[in-house]
Amino acid sequence: MANPNAGQKSASMDLLRLLNVEKRPVTCSAMPPSVLLAEIAEIVMARQKTKLAGAETTAPDFFPLEFLDTRERGLSRIIAWLLDPHGSHAQGSRFLSAFTRWLDLDDAWRTDVDAAKVMIEAPTSASGRSGYVDILVRVGNRTLAIENKPKAIDQEGQVRRYLSDLATRRLDEYCVLYLSGTGEGPSARSIKTSALDVAVADGFLKIRGYDALTAWLESCLELCRAPSVGFMLDAILKHIRKEFGGVSDVKEAIALASDICGSQNKLEAALALFEAEATVHEQLMALLTEKVGAAVRSKRGWRVLRDDLGRTKYSSLVIGLSPHASIGFGIQFDKNDHGGLFYGVRSLDNRSLPRNVKPVLKELMGAKAGTAGWPVWKYFGPNDRFFPMARDVDRDFWLATQSGKLASLLIAYAEEVERVLGERKLLTTVRTRKLTKD
Repeated sequence: MANPNAGQKSASMDLLRLLNVEKRPVTCSAMPPSVLLAEIAEIVMARQKTKLAGAETTAPDFFPLEFLDTRERGLSRIIAWLLDPHGSHAQGSRFLSAFTRWLDLDDAWRTDVDAAKVMIEAPTSASGRSGYVDILVRVGNRTLAIENKPKAIDQEGQVRRYLSDLATRRLDEYCVLYLSGTGEGPSARSIKTSALDVAVADGFLKIRGYDALTAWLESCLELCRAPSVGFMLDAILKHIRKEFGGVSDVKEAIALASDICGSQNKLEAALALFEAEATVHEQLMALLTEKVGAAVRSKRGWRVLRDDLGRTKYSSLVIGLSPHASIGFGIQFDKNDHGGLFYGVRSLDNRSLPRNVKPVLKELMGAKAGTAGWPVWKYFGPNDRFFPMARDVDRDFWLATQSGKLASLLIAYAEEVERVLGERKLLTTVRTRKLTKD
């Protein structure tokens, strides 16, 4: 079933389509994209000057959630806290009532809302298989289950089990909300397409994206009476807009959209620029590879072992500390369209790392995760030691790519790995392990 929120769209295209702009006189001649770029640069510079002038009191680039756990479980805790009428926010059922309206649930859901109970990781059981739903909200004899999927992949039969479990509880009403980072619904792996269509049509399953969640949070901000809680709501909004909508400065984006939508010739030039977006990204990726390659050539024994970093899933840029090494150090996209950027140790033949190497590198990176291909890896993050950037590319990523900053970060990471391995007398072991033959 097609979902109106499906896919992470360009923030600029979203604003052009959704912004209600007053019609202005249409000119006949099309504006060259280069002229529009100059005008956009002026708007951006003016906005940056305004931000800088008030930065001391507004801290416009400060994102509080960068210092909190914003993975799936962390976001579930935040959402559950807001929904809980008995939460420390002390706003009672205001946020939960607004949430039920945002979901288009009928008035009956708001009858006993003050006494609602909210649980995290609530146990479920259906078809003889137990599990846990991320958030469960009980409102009288009605139950809302929220499956929170900002990044994770569907489990086998997951949504189907949740619907089956709720259907056996003799409830007046029930609903499962599938909340995804992209706005896409559950896969056929989680629930068959035919069953999904029926559940949505009957109102038992609702699908929303994180970008749509901002409407609820904005209403919470209007209802909130505690400045400290309002600050938290604003921080959540900023995080979601940047992480899931690609917009870090809403006022700047609206100013640009208003200017572009003001005349047909500007709109035509802007659309031409949007169409060039993929080509721009490809050229910047090529530039990154070129800069890293140039730096690697100046290092004794170093080689670029893989250089296909791009918009496809599992594309990477990996450096080896010797010409034919099977162990490399680099970055990779975990998802398509430049999503899930991580770095770490690459085993090109999927063999385990030499003895004592893995714990040393885990300690160096502060990493916990590992697979056969990437025995030690870690997502980019705003406060990361080596790559202090967002895991999904944003404006800062492309600017860092063009300026050479990202290439420098990758080289600095490989240099530090080389230094630490040398100190622990493990460098020769890593350098001399060659690729196994198929």
